[in-house]
Amino acid sequence: MIDHVPNPLAYAIEEFNVAINTHGDFTYVRFGRDLEILRLRLQGGDDAQLVRRLTDLDAGVTSLFVCPSTGALILVRENHLCDVEDCEFEMGDVSIAATSHENLMATITLLEFDRDDPDDFLGSIHPE
Repeated sequence: MIDHVPNPLAYAIEEFNVAINTHGDFTYVRFGRDLEILRLRLQGGDDAQLVRRLTDLDAGVTSLFVCPSTGALILVRENHLCDVEDCEFEMGDVSIAATSHENLMATITLLEFDRDDPDDFLGSIHPE
């Protein structure tokens, strides 16, 4: 008889979700593209500290950050969407959990999300 062994990847992702969902009552979720830029900026700057990062076999990266100035948790999930080798289209989402509305708004402002034009977004999916 085979013993049941939990999938370590699923277990780790669930731990990220539990951390973000139990951190605070104020949450924000935003879908985006090219989140690698955001992740690298957070890793290299003083605005956030990396708590944990997970890379799966499909090159998806999940990173959990804490923002020392606001106490908010930031979860960045990046997924590679194309099976074609030369396609570099990445998409994912950013989730923020904070203990107050003020801290949530301060964290959102700190991240300075890009405000791309929808036509530019669609053009990046299928370059000419």
